[in-house]
Amino acid sequence: MHSLIQPLPSGTAFCIGVVLIVMMTGRLVQTKGSLARAVLPFVVHLRWGWHRVERAMERGKFSLDAMFDLASDWCLRQVPVEPVRLGTAQREVNAIDSSTIARLRAGPRLALAGKGYCHRAGRAIRANIVAALTTVVMIKGVRVGLVRRTRFGANCEEAVAHVFEALPPAQGTRLLVVDAGIATQEQFATATAQDALLGRLRINVKLRCAPPPPTGKPGRRPVHGAVLHPGRAHPEVVPDVERHIPGEAGLIRLRRWHLLHYEAYPHVHLDVVRIDDPAYDKPLLVGTTASELTSEECRVAYGHRWPIETNFFVAQDSTAMEMPRAWTATALERRISLALLVGSLLKAIAAVCAPQAMGPWDRQPVRSAGRLANYLDLHVWHFVALALAGVAPRNYRTNPKGFQ
Repeated sequence: MHSLIQPLPSGTAFCIGVVLIVMMTGRLVQTKGSLARAVLPFVVHLRWGWHRVERAMERGKFSLDAMFDLASDWCLRQVPVEPVRLGTAQREVNAIDSSTIARLRAGPRLALAGKGYCHRAGRAIRANIVAALTTVVMIKGVRVGLVRRTRFGANCEEAVAHVFEALPPAQGTRLLVVDAGIATQEQFATATAQDALLGRLRINVKLRCAPPPPTGKPGRRPVHGAVLHPGRAHPEVVPDVERHIPGEAGLIRLRRWHLLHYEAYPHVHLDVVRIDDPAYDKPLLVGTTASELTSEECRVAYGHRWPIETNFFVAQDSTAMEMPRAWTATALERRISLALLVGSLLKAIAAVCAPQAMGPWDRQPVRSAGRLANYLDLHVWHFVALALAGVAPRNYRTNPKGFQ
C-alpha cells in the first residue's frame, strides 16, 4: 500500500491512501459505497477531510495505468509469483473480460453511461461497463489474476476494444484468453504473432478448411475448402488429431482441426479444438491463432480465464465495485478501477498469508480475500500507521486578513 502512494503528490497521496485503506478493509462495503462515511474516521481531524478525499478522487493527478504497473512490480518483488506460461514459445497468459455495473438509480448526468445485459434484470439496462486485462500467475499453488489495465465504454465491445489498444508492453510473447463474446472474427484478424488470441467459439460457428492443393488445371485456384461446423454432433470433416485424456467424470475426447479460417478472413488461420467432457452437456470449442499450442494446452489455457471472473466477484463483495456512488468520468474510472486493483491485491496477499478464521466458531479457516479484509479491519489502526508512514495530508495555509 505504501509503495503505491509514494510516487503521488503529497496531498493526493494521503487521500488516495485513505481510499485504498477503506477498500482493503471492506469498510466501503459496510457504508454501502459511501466514500465520505467510510473515510470519516481517518480524516476527522482535518477540516472538510471527507470532501478533500472526494476531490482527490475527482481531480487528483495520478495515473491508473502507472498504479497498476507499480502493483504488478510489487507482487513480482515481494510475493513468490510464478507467471503462467504455455507452449514452446512460453507465452505469458493474460485474460480479458468485461463486467456490467447496473446504475438504475443514476440521473441523466451519469458519465461513462452505456447499455449492457444484466442477468438479474433479464434485459439490457443502463450501466457502467468496464473491461479488464489481468495477468494470470500462480502464488503457492493458487491461481491469481493481477489487474493490469481497465477501460470503459458504451458497450462491452467498445470497452474491450479500448483494452486491446492499451495493452502494456510485453517482455516476450503473450496469449490473450477471452470468452465467446470477445472471440469474434475481427478480433482474431487483429491478433499478431506476439499477441496471439485464444477464445471460446460459438457452438454454431461456421468455418472453412484450407483449400485443396493445386491440380495443374487452368482456372482460378479456390480460396476456401470444405465447410466445417465443429460444434455439430457429427462434424463434416474428419479431425486432424483425435485423442482421449482422463477427466474427473471419465475420458475427455479432444478433436483438433488445423488451418481453419472464416470466409471473411481467408488468410487468418485458426486451430480449433473440440472438447467433449462427460461432466458437461455441451462440447467446448476453443479457437486460437497460436498453432504451436497442443490440444491439452488449449484446454488448460481456456481454464486460466477464470481468475478475471474471480476478480470481479471479489471487487463486488469486498471493495464495493458495484456501488461506486460517483457520477463524473474521472471519479467513476478511479472508483471502479481501484476496486478491481485492491481486490486482486487482496487475493494475491491472501495466497501467501496463513488461513484466517472469522471467529472462534470457525473450524475451517481458509485463505480468501474477504477473510483478509476482515482481519485488516480488526487491526485497521495498525494498518493505517504502516500504510501512511511518512505521508501527511497537505497543509492548506490560511491567508491573513490583510492579504485577502
